[in-house]
Formats: sequence, C-alpha cells, structure tokens
Amino acid sequence: MKPTMPKYCRTEREDRLLVVTLDRPDVLNSLNAPACFELEEIFNDFERDPTLWIAVITGAGDRAFCAGHDLADAPDAPMPPNGWAGLAERAERTKPLIAAVNGLAMGGGFEIALACDIVIADSRSTFAMSEPRVGAVALGGGAQRLAMRLPPAIAMGMLLTGRRFDAVEAHRWGLVTEIAAPGQVMEVARRWADEILKCAPLAVRFTRELAVEALEGEGFAALIGRRSLEVAARLFATEDTKEGIRAFLEKRKPVWRGC
Repeated sequence: MKPTMPKYCRTEREDRLLVVTLDRPDVLNSLNAPACFELEEIFNDFERDPTLWIAVITGAGDRAFCAGHDLADAPDAPMPPNGWAGLAERAERTKPLIAAVNGLAMGGGFEIALACDIVIADSRSTFAMSEPRVGAVALGGGAQRLAMRLPPAIAMGMLLTGRRFDAVEAHRWGLVTEIAAPGQVMEVARRWADEILKCAPLAVRFTRELAVEALEGEGFAALIGRRSLEVAARLFATEDTKEGIRAFLEKRKPVWRGC
C-alpha cells in the first residue's frame, strides 16, 4: 500500500493481513464524512495491493467498535463513491473482510459489520440499528441487509424499534460468526484470518463472489446507493430528523411531531 497519513483510522500490516482500526475513541469511534472518505482510500488501496489478501476492521479502545454516524458533524454530508465507511456500496470488493466487534456497534457501526464477510464479537458487545431513535434511517445498507438475512418478523422488530441486543442474540440469529471471550476479539479474528490464509487466495475470492451473488444479488450495492440518496433527500427535510439530531446533541429525549 502507498504511505498515508490517516487522521481518523490506523492501519497495520501483518504479512498478508491488513488491520484497520477506527481511531476516534473519544466519540466511540463514530465516523464523520471525512473519516468515511479516509476509509474509502484505505479499502481502495487494499484492493489494489496484490500482496494483501485479507483485512480485519476493529475499533480503538475497549468501549466501542463504532457508534455510527457522528451526528455532531454534518450528518447529511455526501458519502464517498463506495458509500458509508467506504464499504456499504463496494460492489467490486473481492477480498475477505472480517469485523472484530470489540464493543458498541450502533447504527452505522452495525452496518459496517453487516458489510463484512465474517463477524467476530466480544462477548460484551452490543448491537442496534438505532437510527429511528434519533429521527434517522439506516442508509448504509443496514435496513436492506437485515431484512434479507433475518426472518421478517425478527428483522422488522430490530429495525422499527432500534432496540439494543447483545452478542449472544446476534450469534443466535446468524449475524455473528463467533463470540470471543472478553478482550480476545482480535485474537479470534486473527485465527479466522489464518484459516482463510491457508486457502488459495484466488479460490477464496471466487468462492466469495459466488456466495455474495447468491446472498445479495447482482446490482445490490447500486440499489443501496440509489435508494439511500432518494430517502435521504426526503429524510433531512423533515422536522423530526432535525429534532432528533438536536435532542441527541443536547442529551435529552426528542419530541416527535410526525412531520
């Protein structure tokens, strides 16, 4: 990979493995638009580098993987070409990506995990597609991916309430590959990476391509992007969304008006 001076993330190379760490622990590793553009370049470089075969993404500190979109920093700012976190709409990704969820995975943080191929979760992790609680919508593929992967009643229960659930429930519904003991999530993620690295890299990529085609269908990433733009244009014009963001920043309960 070409040398970079990342501001919001850290990258570390371990032979064929790239470790990407979301590095904003003071705001629970939430991402603003510049952080998403930074991740876009990191994953572009990862795809282009023939000597890197697999990546793990995790969060700095021991509290959060990613708390989602940083509502204090232009939540309606444009996203990079490959969407939220440089991943949500990355149709051309060929290499395996593992999420090492080391704490809170809320909203957009949960969407990052859903965009990965394998998800390892610390036993203390908490998940939620929490956007409706602040007057927002999961525009980074979360609504579609949950609805596609879960029984409809379970998916809708999670999506329409924004409720939190733990790693055990996430594992039960097949959203998590393995639960790691407290503080061991990166060790478990590396073990999974090592197992993948025992396989021929091109065979892994072709296998992943067929599986993702069957799971998501052709054109799925483009659909996320198009529908997200359409919904966002309507969403950010509503009074409830403005109120939800204000209430979140002011640490109070929002007063919804339905308009």
